[in-house]
Amino acid sequence: MLTLQTMPEDMRLFIVSKVGTTSPIDYFNTIITSKSLNFSFDNYFVAKDLKLSPLVKKPALATRYKTLMDSCLKANNVDAHFVKGMLEYLHSQNQFLGLHHIRIASKGGHLKGRYVYGVLLMAIGQTEKGVKIINKLSDEQGFSVVEDCMANFQRSLERLDLHMKDIYVSSLLKMWPDLNCHPPEDNTVCSNCLHFFLLTKFFVMMLGLN
Repeated sequence: MLTLQTMPEDMRLFIVSKVGTTSPIDYFNTIITSKSLNFSFDNYFVAKDLKLSPLVKKPALATRYKTLMDSCLKANNVDAHFVKGMLEYLHSQNQFLGLHHIRIASKGGHLKGRYVYGVLLMAIGQTEKGVKIINKLSDEQGFSVVEDCMANFQRSLERLDLHMKDIYVSSLLKMWPDLNCHPPEDNTVCSNCLHFFLLTKFFVMMLGLN
């Protein structure tokens, strides 16, 4: 009978790496019950695709898991790049390094990374680039995904030391829409004020008013 202990190592690693792409809980249960096997996250194939959903939801928690984060970043894990970017940009105030990591996550297809990268670009005055990213995300995935990303982004800011920047204010004012962009009785946003609405939500989050 073929078991994890008896099958070839490359097959074992493939199976465990796939477990890690779907459920971090199942992955950790596997390595706990199979301590004699090399399934640790310092293995490249495991670290590259390991889902870090608890840390994506609350990046501030990643400060407790430096070894895990370092291994996953080394393997170019998109979740790890997103989390690192959030910490650098919003917590450590390292805008350049933060955007670098979030951009990698965005380019790697990380949905939340794409949303956050687009909003941050709009926030720092790179309006055209940010709008293009948000529009592409909405066109490909649907606006409901954009709304989910917005809500998840808000939750991910918990326990982060946020700072308002002057550039955010000037960018918001620059994107201010026409007061008559859509009928006042329509309690929604239209294509002309969507991006302003998303940036306003970010602005409110930075002020801690959400």
